[in-house]
Amino acid sequence: MKALVADDVPMIRKLVEFHLKQVGFDISNAADGAEALMLAETNKYDLILLDIMMPEMDGLEVLRRIRSGNVNKATPIIIMTAYGDSANVKKAVEFGANDFIVKPVEQVSFRKKVVNAVSSRSKEGGK
Repeated sequence: MKALVADDVPMIRKLVEFHLKQVGFDISNAADGAEALMLAETNKYDLILLDIMMPEMDGLEVLRRIRSGNVNKATPIIIMTAYGDSANVKKAVEFGANDFIVKPVEQVSFRKKVVNAVSSRSKEGGK
């Protein structure tokens, strides 16, 4: 399985990558929203994790563009942010996020959300 991790903080990317590798993912990394969108438009992923606050383009805009595109339109997307306020949660859901993780990432909860996102897609036939 392949996952895209987009976060402007290298340490967060490494931590998320570590957790995803533990459950069998190969990882692509992006340090900003523009890079994340470019990767999402040119590669098929089984899971995408997007930070909200990133340079070039925020995660919500990347999410909106992925959902209106073709390549990863139905791919599970989890939004990650240190700002878990209800406005961001509402926007993420409106734009098509499958779940929301507030940083700092807690290992057990993170893995559970990842497994739930990927398994719910499998149950839908990978739509």
